[in-house]
Amino acid sequence: MKEIDDNEIRIIGKPTPRSGSWYVRLAWVLVCVVVVVAALALWIKTGGSFEVREGSACDSGVRELPAREGSPADESVIVIDTVVDDVPLTLYMLDCLLPDCSRASLQLGLPAADSSLLLAVMAADVRADNGDIVGDFVIDGRQLARGERKEGYCAILDGVPLLGRGGKPFLQQALDEEGCFFRQYILVDEGKALPPKPKGKNHRRALCRMGHTLFVAASVDRESYHDFATALADLWVDEAVALVGSESLLIYRAEGGLLHTVGSAFDSPNANFLVWRR
Repeated sequence: MKEIDDNEIRIIGKPTPRSGSWYVRLAWVLVCVVVVVAALALWIKTGGSFEVREGSACDSGVRELPAREGSPADESVIVIDTVVDDVPLTLYMLDCLLPDCSRASLQLGLPAADSSLLLAVMAADVRADNGDIVGDFVIDGRQLARGERKEGYCAILDGVPLLGRGGKPFLQQALDEEGCFFRQYILVDEGKALPPKPKGKNHRRALCRMGHTLFVAASVDRESYHDFATALADLWVDEAVALVGSESLLIYRAEGGLLHTVGSAFDSPNANFLVWRR
């Protein structure tokens, strides 16, 4: 039976360090350096064609959810609009460095939109015919689905996301250490574009690693996997694994503490999300 290859969810978050400590100040200095370096890389690669959003929900269909009382307003997702190889992209960047982005998790069902939520996106595909999750899928050491047709993987061990191609040792480690694991198409491996076979165009999303920085990339327009993967590789992404695309749900916390949503969740008990919390 035909599988749906564009419906995935993911979620992102990070811990709040104790204020006033020297290592907190150092951490924020490092975060600022990474953001500046990433911005400079985008500027060079795109010829200056990118824009950092200042906490505004500019996309049509974006709904604003008020942050709950007491939620810190200084922790947010950095949203960047850019164009690479004539492919318009929106990047949702975490303001933390690996391995310190250590509050990632994988879950079934909609994530709670509480004050800890930072980023959530649909992760693994779900079959249209029987609602089963496509590929190896592990939550808290429990394997809920099996399959190796898709070579890309995201393993979450001790809250730290690892992504790449293959991943059998990390699958076993997730089972042994109560971690999480899911499979998706690999789009970029070691800086090289590896577009998957499915043809056609759709709104694409991917979880990307650039050095020690993690971000979710989303195509603004309907794109082929070839053009999307090539654009990510030309953006100097090291690794990229596809996520559920189309009009699937993505939630992020913008500057000022507001939660913004893009798209919508589909009705399935196996709809799953990659989530980051702070």
